[in-house]
Amino acid sequence: MKKIEQIAIKVLIYGLACWLLIEWLLPLETISDTSNVEVFVWFVALCFLLYFLRLPFWLSAFVKSAYMLWSLNDWFYHASIFSAPTRIWQEIVDHAAILFTSRLIELSDSLRSFLFFGLLWLVAYVWHHWIVVRKRLFFFYVLTVIYVTVLDTFTMFRGNGAIVRLVAFGFFFLSLLHIERLREQSPMTAGMRRWWGACLSFIALAVLVGYFSPKLPPQWPDPVAFVKSYAAAPEKKRVDPAAAKVKKVGYGQNDSRLGGPFIADDTVVFTAEDESRHYWRVETKDIYTGKGWENFQSEQLLSFGNDMDIRYSWWSPSVKKRQVAASVYMRESSFHLVYPLGLKKVKAKENVVYRMEAATEKIYTTDRSAYTLPLTSYHFVYEYPTFSIEALKAAPPVKDEKLLERYTQLPESLPKRVRDLAKKIASGKQTQYEQVKAIEQYFHTSDYMYETKDVAVPGKNEDYVDQFLFETKKGYCDNFSTSMVVMLRSLGIPARWVKGYTSGRLIEEKDGKNIYEITNNDAHSWVEVYFSGIGWVPFEPTQGFANPYVFTASSPDSETAPLSEHRTPEQNRVPLDRIREQPYSSPAQGHGEQNRFLPSWSWKRIAIALAVFLVFIWTAYKVRRKWWPYVTILRFQYKRKKGDNPFAAAYLSLLRHLDDYGLKRKPHQTLRQYAAYVDDWFETKEMTKLTVLYEKSVYLSKNNPIDWDEVRELWENLIKKTVS
Repeated sequence: MKKIEQIAIKVLIYGLACWLLIEWLLPLETISDTSNVEVFVWFVALCFLLYFLRLPFWLSAFVKSAYMLWSLNDWFYHASIFSAPTRIWQEIVDHAAILFTSRLIELSDSLRSFLFFGLLWLVAYVWHHWIVVRKRLFFFYVLTVIYVTVLDTFTMFRGNGAIVRLVAFGFFFLSLLHIERLREQSPMTAGMRRWWGACLSFIALAVLVGYFSPKLPPQWPDPVAFVKSYAAAPEKKRVDPAAAKVKKVGYGQNDSRLGGPFIADDTVVFTAEDESRHYWRVETKDIYTGKGWENFQSEQLLSFGNDMDIRYSWWSPSVKKRQVAASVYMRESSFHLVYPLGLKKVKAKENVVYRMEAATEKIYTTDRSAYTLPLTSYHFVYEYPTFSIEALKAAPPVKDEKLLERYTQLPESLPKRVRDLAKKIASGKQTQYEQVKAIEQYFHTSDYMYETKDVAVPGKNEDYVDQFLFETKKGYCDNFSTSMVVMLRSLGIPARWVKGYTSGRLIEEKDGKNIYEITNNDAHSWVEVYFSGIGWVPFEPTQGFANPYVFTASSPDSETAPLSEHRTPEQNRVPLDRIREQPYSSPAQGHGEQNRFLPSWSWKRIAIALAVFLVFIWTAYKVRRKWWPYVTILRFQYKRKKGDNPFAAAYLSLLRHLDDYGLKRKPHQTLRQYAAYVDDWFETKEMTKLTVLYEKSVYLSKNNPIDWDEVRELWENLIKKTVS
């Protein structure tokens, strides 16, 4: 083969190995809070480029380390790149105790990024050694297919494109490495072009048939749907029978009595076309009674017309924002809007007037006579915020007396230990932001559990938050969000309870917009905290959920503007009783399921996971001749490192591999006769040499044992031949 062809094939092998590893990185932005994935992709590409160039180890390590330090400094430190190693070392020292515990969520973002770079470095080395050097792809290819299909099934990641790439490029890569292995065993040139033509033709035919053939709709129900509905009744002495009824998940209006189990409901409420992920607000509530939430009494309304700017201040001008257009399509007519924080303009085809309750920020749709007017679809513009952590830390204490009175309200019956716990968590935190984050993270790092079935209802003399914090320690979003609001208020920090829906499930992309499907399972509640000079900022305490809004470590340029105090929106007074809202169809409070990172392990999920595991075990067993010989090699290399002389055991292990390969030793054959038979099959003399040495080690004096290092190459060559 010409030299240029050899180089081209080598480039192709390195490029495809790099691509296969990159496929593992692409879903991360969808299934986790990982951002800037392209930086990690370029790091993987850099690793394989350095392997291709065969640079000295020290030089390769220096280039990779420089890339890592540059990335971390650009993301987090914003200082001289030469100070980055010192900062990383300091973080490792500070977090050393956490690294060896289960509290990994407490690691800083910069340290987690550093560790992820290190993991990619290690994986890239393993990938290169086994795929490029050893030319063994099958195990890694199957593992990648399982990874993509599991994510496509159980998460919001859409793996259609990845699966097509794995079929097309993966089959080609398997064929390419197989040809290279054959070429290494025996040089061959005749018929190669014909072989390549047949290979590429079959791959192209498989892709085209799969792409253009008609597709059947799903034949099985969604394996992720949480459909099993049952709930155990709480203890009678502690539960109000009227409140212990099993409820159906979904958005509800009556929150005066929280708690109790609920049944999952995957009925679609609405679909949305949007660019960004965010929570869908419906209303806020700010009077905590000890059992649930009630509305602040106010008849003030803010009215605005169709396609008109909303004269309402969500945040200070200092907050960095970008305008986004989106659309909502309700499955059934609704008399109120679901909308994102930062709403600026709404447009519907009907001649509608929008009326926002000042107390709850719930927006009703009415005609010009203030009677309810149902909508099935509408379009809107909103501002998506980016919150600067520096600005949040620098926010001065809230001094607005009316705002503090309203949003730090707590019942006199609140147990003292709730206040004591909040003070203990916030102890040592200097700023309001640090105190808020400490309480938010407390629920993510402590032994609280997300539970929807075995959830208690407080008795007559029990407090809802106190029961959750100190007795049951399990519940759903209402328990977590209400507890965080109450603890913040006990510290004098203004906070409110918000309810609506999570961002839902991404179902497709259309004309540059993401299409999300929001069901009753996505009903959710969370927390908003007020910061002076900034406004209301969302926080997410519920186990398994992540805040969809952006918080940056550096201060945006727009934050150089002077901070403004809270402004009361211009409002129009309209009699509230003229809004005749019909009850929402879902009778009880909802709790989002689709946005949870931690799955609810029902019997169905356990069965699916077990089935996947059994398929993996069966596949590994069927292809054991492809990987088990290498395990044998590693095992005896380890024995040698321990100081043992494993030659005799290694030879017997070789006999077992040859027997499994198909070269079975007949009962009448001596070892030398069997060795000659094996050498004749493989066209070598290695088995005979190895057998002679084995007989010497057995029959000669034990004072002259065979050195394992001398025979290891012969033994490994024969072991590897059993793989092909």
